[in-house]
Amino acid sequence: MNRRTLFAGAAGAAAGAVLGYAGRGWLGLFGPPSEAPLVVPGTLGIPGPYPGRVVEVHHPAAATGNRRNRQAVRQMVERGMCALVGCDHPVEAWRRFFAPGDRVGIKVVPVGRPDSISSPELVLEVIDGLRSAGVRPSDILVFDRYRDEFMSCGYHQILPEGVHWECASVRYDDLQVWIDGQIPGEPRQKRVSGYDPQVYREVAYCLPQHDPSDDRRFRSHLCRIVSEKVDKFISLPVLKDHRSAGVTLSLKNLSHGSVNNVARSHIITGQPGKIERGETLNQCGTFIPAIVSLPAIRQKAVLQILDGLVGTWEGGPGTWNRTFATWNYNSLFFATDPVALDHVGWEVIDRKRAAEGWPGVAQMGLEGHWRPIDVDGRSVPSEQFHMRQPEHVALAATLGLGVFERKAIRLERIDLPAESAVQERA
Repeated sequence: MNRRTLFAGAAGAAAGAVLGYAGRGWLGLFGPPSEAPLVVPGTLGIPGPYPGRVVEVHHPAAATGNRRNRQAVRQMVERGMCALVGCDHPVEAWRRFFAPGDRVGIKVVPVGRPDSISSPELVLEVIDGLRSAGVRPSDILVFDRYRDEFMSCGYHQILPEGVHWECASVRYDDLQVWIDGQIPGEPRQKRVSGYDPQVYREVAYCLPQHDPSDDRRFRSHLCRIVSEKVDKFISLPVLKDHRSAGVTLSLKNLSHGSVNNVARSHIITGQPGKIERGETLNQCGTFIPAIVSLPAIRQKAVLQILDGLVGTWEGGPGTWNRTFATWNYNSLFFATDPVALDHVGWEVIDRKRAAEGWPGVAQMGLEGHWRPIDVDGRSVPSEQFHMRQPEHVALAATLGLGVFERKAIRLERIDLPAESAVQERA
């Protein structure tokens, strides 16, 4: 089935056919199959040496409001890494994944700034962990997709001497097809890597504003940071819901944070910037697994640490939504399996929503149990898409990206005493 045949049949029909094609590789619907073999469990990559395993470390003093306790975060990282690997010392755990000479990336999430982001304290502890394993500061690269968001969170100002940073694009733009990551007509910016013209996933839908003569509209290119500049990378997603994907945790950080031309996975009709009921196309369910299955991502994303210190239970991922609601959950989650990790994080978000009297994320959307909100004196839907089901988590499992069945997921929770951080600081 080629691109034009599929597009003529409509992308929506393809999404409905996904499960039917699971047995013989539904990804074939969206482009050529991966040239690289699947990562074998027990080796580094996705799902990594610990498929189905998730470790949650909770510290009640880790965050108060938007302030994080560095000592508490350090204890959480040390305990979480040891528990994930099954060793007695954190240096052993870091050496399970990293060695001298490795070029290691750290993927952060600044969306949701200033509160619901990859905590700077966590970033610094990860850097310390890498250095304890013998990774040189000059071989550590902290990155995100958008330079302006990265800098607005001040990540570039906290990095130890010798640690580098870079981003894939200058900022968000409506077309998102520029391979060099720059914005046409604007001054060129430094520390912008751009995207690899040779590494992309072709998916048969595009934005209405894309040039119909430009084949790039069907492609999402992998950033050069992942394809060329690192040998391995650590993903630091944040515990958040999402208006189209349902949740934005590990899988979505790997997909939408690593490639260009992602807005086509959730298309809103009507006037840009206005909340209104209209026809929408939400294709995150299939887009996310298709991107994460790119060989470079599968092989290099060796560790996931979900930041749940300050989570978002409604209105995510960013503060532009009127119902943006955060809470201090005070946990970090450790895994090599992004599917299992996302299933656990999804449960945490839904428990918080239930406690606040809200339906689960999969029940939301314009066709679900949305609630009206007040915008300039008029009542409008709180939702923008017809559905908000995190189907990408289950579909990712059909590609061998991890374990989805809840009974097969081994979740271990470690509770640290609040006094421990105070004692260490004293």
